[in-house]
Amino acid sequence: MTEIATQATLAPDSAWEFALKVDARGLPCPQPLLAMRRALKSLAPGSLLHLVATDPASSEDIRSFCRLSGVPLLRAECRDDEFHYWLAAI
Repeated sequence: MTEIATQATLAPDSAWEFALKVDARGLPCPQPLLAMRRALKSLAPGSLLHLVATDPASSEDIRSFCRLSGVPLLRAECRDDEFHYWLAAI
């Protein structure tokens, strides 16, 4: 599963690697979402955040949060047993 939203065109390829990384691997639901929210609050608008989680429920949790809050989900990938999300702070 790989999704890249239209907003992703706003971020150059090199920007992905400089995103603030939040490692939520091994954390149960809803901990990945809570860790992501705390990190987003510390970022300036437009800054990128990269969340890594192993909780399968994070897929729906992150998408719902973004839909309800207006935080852009720029990219989502599943690599092996890990879920990767890139979001832009607002």
